[in-house]
Amino acid sequence: MSTYFHYPPDLFNLLVDTIPRLNRSKKDLLIFFQNVGVPVENLQSYYSLLSTNRSQFKKYDVTRDILTALNQQSDKMLGVRRKLLQRVIEFETFDICYPNDKDRAKANVSDIKKMVQLKDTVTKYENYLSKEQNEKIKSQQEKVNRIKKSKEHFEELWNNFNLLFRIQNPQERGKKLEKVLNELFAYFQIGVKEDFVIYDEEIRKNYEQIDGVIEINHYLTLLEMKWEKSAIGADKVARFMSRLLVRKNVDGIIISYSSFAETAILTAKEALAVSVLALVELKDIFDVLNQKKDLSDFFSELIKNVKLYKNPKPTVNIDNLKDIDYELYN
Repeated sequence: MSTYFHYPPDLFNLLVDTIPRLNRSKKDLLIFFQNVGVPVENLQSYYSLLSTNRSQFKKYDVTRDILTALNQQSDKMLGVRRKLLQRVIEFETFDICYPNDKDRAKANVSDIKKMVQLKDTVTKYENYLSKEQNEKIKSQQEKVNRIKKSKEHFEELWNNFNLLFRIQNPQERGKKLEKVLNELFAYFQIGVKEDFVIYDEEIRKNYEQIDGVIEINHYLTLLEMKWEKSAIGADKVARFMSRLLVRKNVDGIIISYSSFAETAILTAKEALAVSVLALVELKDIFDVLNQKKDLSDFFSELIKNVKLYKNPKPTVNIDNLKDIDYELYN
């Protein structure tokens, strides 16, 4: 049961008026206080007064003095104050009271019970609000931490992406391009599978390598990543297109550092009759990330525009894309 940490004035005065009525004799009053835990040394002066000058022992004055001392000792006497209050509100043997005290004692105990029950209800509600507030603060802090961690993760990926442009070795750069982009796709929750190789058992050789697979608008999308000096030609687009044709309901995206030749764009446009193929320049991805826009939203708009305008290399307005939701991504 939750009880008062200290006795407030209304309860204090009610206890002063009640406890002497519940304890018929002066000695009974001291025994009551001793039984609820008041140290004997705190009561010794009253026992002495009772022995030497009984007429000066005033039950109500003694009760007030003892309760005042209990209130002043805060934590040390918290258990005693609680036990005392428990003993009062559980009191039922009113027949032992003086006849003229009996009704008043009953009424006082009833009032004390109501005060304690009300306080208990208020305390529980305050504890509930405090718990709810603490949980809210904890939840908000966890959200702040998630966002901070997500931002740090993105910045790390963004820095790795920027470092690609400093690498001079083509093979090293190409391999790291695949890794960095796949990590970005994973961050934006569109990555399905990083690069993989299809091996032909009969001829004992790899006949197809896929740089990556992402999921856009609920469609699997094959990725081809190119970092070459010259613009990508029609032959490489056609080769990639042949991989799409053997896969039903699979879209394709070619990402190129060096843009695309007109013949490549024309070949991709002709291929739209049977499959969805988008041509993306690496600088577009750079611009999306540099403006802290959602890469998933970029690819979604890209594929939509390819299908809508029958153009394999449509324009996507980066300014209109969603900003990165750092709470969503990690």
